[in-house]
Amino acid sequence: MANELDSIVVRVDCPKCGKELSVSYRTMRLQKSVGCSCGAAIRLANETSIADIQRLIDQQNPPVADND
Repeated sequence: MANELDSIVVRVDCPKCGKELSVSYRTMRLQKSVGCSCGAAIRLANETSIADIQRLIDQQNPPVADND
């Protein structure tokens, strides 16, 4: 299931310069940090379970009833 969510992108603010970075869930799963263009290394804390992420996706994309 994790691979199905890899394309989800989250926004992370650089604590040094304030720039907003886009980081994929795949990157969060596989790397401990990402680098900002200002030179800062941003530690990625991924404590959100896959089930919680799927629940958030489902909330934003509720099922639509068929119009048969």
